[in-house]
Amino acid sequence: MDIFVSLLKLLGGLVLLIYGMNILSTNLKKLSGGKLEKILLEVTNNAFKGLLVGFVITFVTHSSAATTVIVVGLVGAGILSLKNAIPIIMGANIGTTMNSQILRLAGVNSDSILRLLTPECFAPVLLIVGFLITQKAKKQKTKDIGSMVMGLGLLFTGMMSMMSIASSFSDLPILASILKSLSNPLLGVLAGCIVTAIVQSSSATIGILQALSTTGIITYSTVIPIVLGQNIGTCVTSILASVGGNTNSKRVAAIHLYFNLIGTIIFLIGIYSYQSLVGFSFWNDSINMGRIADFHTIFNVVSTIILFPFIGLLEKLAIITVRDKKDDKDDDGIGEADHLIVLNGLDEKFINIPSLALKNSITVIDKMAEISEANFKRSVNLVEEFDKKILEKVQTREDNIDKMEEEVTKYLVNLESLDLSNHESLKVSTLLNIESEFEKMGDYAYRLSKIAENIEEKDIEFSKAAKKELNVMYELTEIATSKAIKMFKTKNLNIGVEIEALRQFVEYKRDEYKNIHIDRLKNGKCNVESGIAFIEILNICDSIVNHCVNISMAMYNYKGDKKQMSKHEFRKDTITSNRADISHKLKYYKKKYRTD
Repeated sequence: MDIFVSLLKLLGGLVLLIYGMNILSTNLKKLSGGKLEKILLEVTNNAFKGLLVGFVITFVTHSSAATTVIVVGLVGAGILSLKNAIPIIMGANIGTTMNSQILRLAGVNSDSILRLLTPECFAPVLLIVGFLITQKAKKQKTKDIGSMVMGLGLLFTGMMSMMSIASSFSDLPILASILKSLSNPLLGVLAGCIVTAIVQSSSATIGILQALSTTGIITYSTVIPIVLGQNIGTCVTSILASVGGNTNSKRVAAIHLYFNLIGTIIFLIGIYSYQSLVGFSFWNDSINMGRIADFHTIFNVVSTIILFPFIGLLEKLAIITVRDKKDDKDDDGIGEADHLIVLNGLDEKFINIPSLALKNSITVIDKMAEISEANFKRSVNLVEEFDKKILEKVQTREDNIDKMEEEVTKYLVNLESLDLSNHESLKVSTLLNIESEFEKMGDYAYRLSKIAENIEEKDIEFSKAAKKELNVMYELTEIATSKAIKMFKTKNLNIGVEIEALRQFVEYKRDEYKNIHIDRLKNGKCNVESGIAFIEILNICDSIVNHCVNISMAMYNYKGDKKQMSKHEFRKDTITSNRADISHKLKYYKKKYRTD
């Protein structure tokens, strides 16, 4: 029973250590205000800079898992290249060893002048100070600082608790037997890997070893394979983060695994070959907290030195082992799984970095726009020449647009609930309007495909004149759609004048073609069913162009150069300010598309 109680207390200390580390990491990231992730984004083609950034960020956040998870998300979103992510991961592996170097302070001799630096002295002080700050502070930033201080106190309190309980294990024969069996390199590596995979923290595993080292019953031969194994086990976090992600996300996790696995194999071969042929004089000696921390650091530093020149080969290995998914592209270059790829960018990990979250949202809306435009063109082709397979593709794409609209709306709404600047808040609300407009354009493209299906089923025929008029409306709609997408991508507000001119001309042609078609109906040149289909198509084209104008208006608001305008105010302002340009464009279109 005493052993059981001691084990429970040991686990309680471990929980305190992990919880303290998580609180420290979480609040440090809050205080950074997204700056850590922005620093990661600035890493481009300099591998040494990437290595340093990975080390610094992991040292600051006390979590290599947090760094690698962010990297997985950035690469998956297409913001960071796979090759540039590799040195960051290497740096993160070195950075995480600083935790064990900090925890070694718990082993400082209490008779030393450094007694005041021991956890038994400063851990309670950190807890008290942190608690008082969180209770008295009014600003959230100050409260985060208090929580960070408490996290550091909890971390050392957990470590001291584990050391206190571990001291009672020194006389347990069964523990000595278990630890002796772990001197077997394969068993030791496996044990380190499993324990770290379970707690998902290499620092926690090292902490356990450091606590047990105070008993004097664990040796170098026991610790070395366990430390090597925990470096493999820590890869579980990045692997889990990549689940459900795209191919590149999985490749980042694979590289993290390969780096630690290759390093472990090199160390196992080197260490045990030397031990077998020559022998380490200290092999069966007791190991202390400092030496455990040192070996942990040496492993990651040496592994990085060995593998750093082979970053390109690691990238190739990941590409070979994690294959691209087959996704056949259509003639317009859009594949069926493209929407899933861009949706990976809407990662909750980036929600606290408004600039990055906005950038990822724009990427999704870009793809929505491209699919909506492609769907309209496909639907036009269906009207002219019906194909069941193309109809199915249009329907599938419409489902994809709806899915993207749903996900990006939820993401932007969550972002809007944060403490944003006025400019950021304006951008979020504007993007919500824009993505809604592109989704509606997709809806109209889908409606056009259903009209095409009805035309096929009822064997409806248009006259040559009607076909010519519809082709004009198709072309004008495609021009307006293309310009709206270009305006969204480039933020060029001058395009808005061209879209307004197109809107006026499309309304003019819609009314003109309706009147001409009514005359054809009266003269018996076409029947009622073809007349209904014709008018519906004219209205669809006109509606899509109107949504292009709405996007144009939203882009004026997005840029923040003008006060927020209603649709009526926007059109009035645009027409008044650009009357000459609009008039010139209208003359051009009337000349080009005049009715003979």
